[in-house]
Amino acid sequence: KLTNVTGLEKLTQLTFLSLYGNQLTDVKGLEKLTQLTHLYLGHNPTLTKAQIAQLKKALPKCRIISDPKK
Repeated sequence: KLTNVTGLEKLTQLTFLSLYGNQLTDVKGLEKLTQLTHLYLGHNPTLTKAQIAQLKKALPKCRIISDPKK
């Protein structure tokens, strides 16, 4: 059950990332993964709509799947 994404920002060649079903509280750093085409963040109950919206703005070519509650 991951709570943060520290270190993933170094994996700049990733095109697909699934972080489904964790306990993420922050997704800061993922905006550096500019090669991503698919990012799955569903079932991370503490992520907010604002955090997801910020990530979508930073990664406009990436399909982000999530279910933010707030």
